[in-house]
Amino acid sequence: MILFAMMLVFAAGCQSESTSNETAADFPERSIDIIVPYAPGGTTDTSARALASVASQYMPNEVEVNVINKAGGGGVVGTTEASSAKPDGYTIGMTTSGPMTIKPHTDNTAYNPDTLKPILQVVGTPNVLVVQADAPWEDYDEWFEYVSNNPEAFSYGTSGAGLTQHISMEAFTAETGAELTHVPFEGGAPALSALLGGHVEGALVQTTEALPHIQSGELRPIVNTGTFKPEELADVPLLTEKGVDVQSDVWTGLVAPEDTPDEVVQILHDVFKEVLEDEQVIETFENLGVSTSYAGPEDFYEIIKQDYDINGDVLKAAGIID
Repeated sequence: MILFAMMLVFAAGCQSESTSNETAADFPERSIDIIVPYAPGGTTDTSARALASVASQYMPNEVEVNVINKAGGGGVVGTTEASSAKPDGYTIGMTTSGPMTIKPHTDNTAYNPDTLKPILQVVGTPNVLVVQADAPWEDYDEWFEYVSNNPEAFSYGTSGAGLTQHISMEAFTAETGAELTHVPFEGGAPALSALLGGHVEGALVQTTEALPHIQSGELRPIVNTGTFKPEELADVPLLTEKGVDVQSDVWTGLVAPEDTPDEVVQILHDVFKEVLEDEQVIETFENLGVSTSYAGPEDFYEIIKQDYDINGDVLKAAGIID
């Protein structure tokens, strides 16, 4: 009886291995869906559609890639659906730093960085603090002297409470002691409108959102809170260059459900890495004002985990979570 049971276990193991190998060897045999956790038209959606538009050229069997929008909950709805999809590689997610590294702390999500398998990072965008062009602060040093000597006098808008921009400024306060007044809006565009209308004194938004207003002369950039400088804002200092150990980008990348076979993830990674180097995709990203920011599965996981841990500490320090 014991021998029979062992044979059954052995047979089951062989069948499982055979199924996995068969899945990887044949993958993909039909179209692949990318779930975007935001409404159509935004940077994440447009980036996903740029990838999908040429991906079939690089896919084994030339299968099509579709983009499906599942908006809601600041990215949680779509990311949850991607994490709970059948782990066969045919449904993956295009997610961002907010729903991956902040929302699990604040929203008790059904997923966390360890329950999704990174495929690759696609783009990264830093945030920039901007003020009106006629504001009394010509640069970061003048602005920092003002906010250091006038607690809570400077108000700034962001795309929402508990998102990357807000967390970055909370980290800035923890590092420097300078107290600011945060005003959350329903996106970067409303925050910029409030700044242009004189309802707040500054706004911390993605560089892609601020750049048109900076180039038109309406707004003045003060400091970049990200890890790198876009070419158009090369003269704007990073916070780290000013001695403040705060740096966080808004990144976007592809992820798969946790139990997706490694061989399938590798195929997807290799295809989309080639897609990132496609001239049509590069041109689309340039028109969006974003740059590709490739990181492979292991490096992308480290980026996600590091941001997740840092954001958890900042949220606790700010009293947003226990």
